[in-house]
Amino acid sequence: MMDNDQKRDVMDVSAPQTPDYPAENMPKQDVERPRVDTSGVSPQEGGYFLNKFLEGDAEKKAAEEAEAAAAAPAPAGDKPASKEELEGNIVAALQEIYDPEIPVNIYELGLIYGVDIDDDWRVRVTMTLTTPHCPVAESMPGEVELKVNTVAGVNGCDVKLVWEPAWDMSKMSDEARLELGLL
Repeated sequence: MMDNDQKRDVMDVSAPQTPDYPAENMPKQDVERPRVDTSGVSPQEGGYFLNKFLEGDAEKKAAEEAEAAAAAPAPAGDKPASKEELEGNIVAALQEIYDPEIPVNIYELGLIYGVDIDDDWRVRVTMTLTTPHCPVAESMPGEVELKVNTVAGVNGCDVKLVWEPAWDMSKMSDEARLELGLL
C-alpha cells in the first residue's frame, strides 16, 4: 500500500537547490519578458497581426485595381453582335496564353485546331499540345477553358484535347516562326 505522502503522479519542476549546478544555469526569477504593444488587443483576440497585414495588402490591391480599371477599355456589352466577332474575341483571349517552355502564345504556335460556337453561344475548343509528355498536359486545357469563359458572350466552354493529327512545326504561324528564329 502507498502512503499519501508519496505523490508519484506529480512531477517536481522546481529548481534544484544543490550546489552541483553553476549559477548561470539556474532559472532566473522575475524575468520580464518582452511584450508587443498591440494597443490593447492581444494577437489571440481578433488576429491583430494578420489583420494589420491584410489591411495593408487590401489597400495595395485596391490601388492596383483602380489603376487597372482606369487603363482598361470599357466593356463592349454582354454579347458580341455575331459569332464571327465572338470568335475574334476568343482568339484574342487565347493569344494571351503562352507555352511555358516556348515564348510564343498557343494560338500562334498552332496548338488550337478549332473554335466552334453553337447557337446557344457555347464554345468548343479543339486543341493539342506539342507532345503528350508536355509538362502542362494536365493544366493547359483548364487554363484555356478558364480564359475562354472570361470572354463576354460565352455561355460555357468545353475543351477537347486531341492527339490526331499530331502537332508539328508546320502548324506554327509565320509570326511564331519569326519569334523563334526559324524564318
